[in-house]
Amino acid sequence: MTKNSFRIFMIVTILSFGCQTSKELQQHYENQIGDTPFDEAIDNPNFKFCDSTKVLHKRAYIQYTGGEKALEEELIKNYTFQSALNNFTGYFIIRFAVNCNNETGRFRIEVLDSNFKKGHCSKALENHILSIAKSLKQWNHANYRGKDYDGYRFINIKMKNGNIIKS
Repeated sequence: MTKNSFRIFMIVTILSFGCQTSKELQQHYENQIGDTPFDEAIDNPNFKFCDSTKVLHKRAYIQYTGGEKALEEELIKNYTFQSALNNFTGYFIIRFAVNCNNETGRFRIEVLDSNFKKGHCSKALENHILSIAKSLKQWNHANYRGKDYDGYRFINIKMKNGNIIKS
């Protein structure tokens, strides 16, 4: 074998191993990005995905009956203003899953201040907002290209002085 042939062989061999490694890394992350793993401390054990291998990550495909306006009206209708909590101004970002049976679960909440930085509010207010989100039952699961899917959805709630602000 000549020196050039040996060099070409070594380069091809090294590149082959490098490609396999990056492909393995890509597959490793593919199913984790955006998924909310089950947490037995906070999640309902009865909530199940219809097919956890095909969860659609296109939140626009999960709709609320009546649209965004109906969703906002339902949130406001179920919210109970508490004067003791009127000092909160900021945002609640609630992420959850909707399965192919229109059931919801795996709720996560994040509190942001009015500058979109990690914020804080009373646990009572956070629990009240989360319970309202969990009570919403008019979800329509994702349907993409004629197939039914489980998926994830966000609700963004803006508050000023303890009141929900319409978008």
